[in-house]
Amino acid sequence: MRIIQLIYSLSSGGAERFVVSLSNCLSEMGHDVEICMLLDDTVEGRLFNIVFLRPGVQIHSMKFTTGFSLSKKRKVEAYIQSKHPDVVHCHMNVIPYIYGLAYRDKSIRFIHTLHNVAENTVRSKYQYWLNKFFYRKQIIQPVTISKKCQESYVSFYHLDNAPYIDNGCAAVEPSSNYEKVCSEIEDLKQGKNIPVFIHVARFNMQKNQGLLIDAFNALSEEGRKFVLLVMGNGFQTEEAMMLRNRACQSIYFLGEKNNVSDYLLNADAFCLTSIFEGLPISLLEALSAGVTPICTPVGGIPDVIEDGKTGYLSEDINLSSYLSAIHRFLDCRLDSDVLKRYFENNFSMLSCAEKYLKIYYSVVNPSLVRV
Repeated sequence: MRIIQLIYSLSSGGAERFVVSLSNCLSEMGHDVEICMLLDDTVEGRLFNIVFLRPGVQIHSMKFTTGFSLSKKRKVEAYIQSKHPDVVHCHMNVIPYIYGLAYRDKSIRFIHTLHNVAENTVRSKYQYWLNKFFYRKQIIQPVTISKKCQESYVSFYHLDNAPYIDNGCAAVEPSSNYEKVCSEIEDLKQGKNIPVFIHVARFNMQKNQGLLIDAFNALSEEGRKFVLLVMGNGFQTEEAMMLRNRACQSIYFLGEKNNVSDYLLNADAFCLTSIFEGLPISLLEALSAGVTPICTPVGGIPDVIEDGKTGYLSEDINLSSYLSAIHRFLDCRLDSDVLKRYFENNFSMLSCAEKYLKIYYSVVNPSLVRV
């Protein structure tokens, strides 16, 4: 098949990492895959994930500035038609660029993955009604990324036509900097048997990093020894600096890294304190490394974590609840090999890509359905 993956950029977010991993896998399976970026790829940070792209995947940038316009929409439509794809797979909130083409050109089939709970994937009531029309008519085929996200779609749109495909990802592997990172973390630990926690996310209200810092400050006040590595962009803003200034000395802000895998492979636990989520790729990468997740019970996270078996869930998003989840981890570490097998059996990118292919074939020509 000839497939275009349409996304804003290849910045450091989970959806962007997912698109790269999915494209790599589909290309290796013999399909002609191109990633079409809408935003200008010369702007710093917008090609963060390109280092993970395999040679067989093509990439094209429309070089747009931020903000929607009809002229940009027409350029996207013209570009897509010039490539004659079988499927255009849309990610994030790019579908306003393809409403018209999807309605007019039945030779191309359109898929849209909702990378979050449904109510957090639209920007206006007007778009809600447009989305609902295109989803209901299946001019654009919606796909959700977890059972909880599918339930949110049904509740939000009052439709029941969005299958869910659990997010998948490539298992993390050490980079050429692995040994250097091992030494770096050993220096930070300053002693043996000190647990290493890691948080990988941009600074954002959704990620609720205030709870993260408060929980580990409380842990420090109890006299516990630990290292918390906070990785991601956006921690240089004024608001973020206020958060950093009240963090205890055992919390280290490392910024954005393109070798997160090396840090995951040196960590004991992965921490996520979000107030809403879809199904985070960072969580799946942690599982692939055998790192125990400690997360809030939001979005698709409870679909992945069975408390006490494949990670630890707080009861809610309050400090005492999340701190309790950290304590339970410290009292009972989970088997790393069990977590790795759980990932491979349920969230590998190969399994995810095969399920998307089934959707692709079903919308292009139901008689070709396979996998």
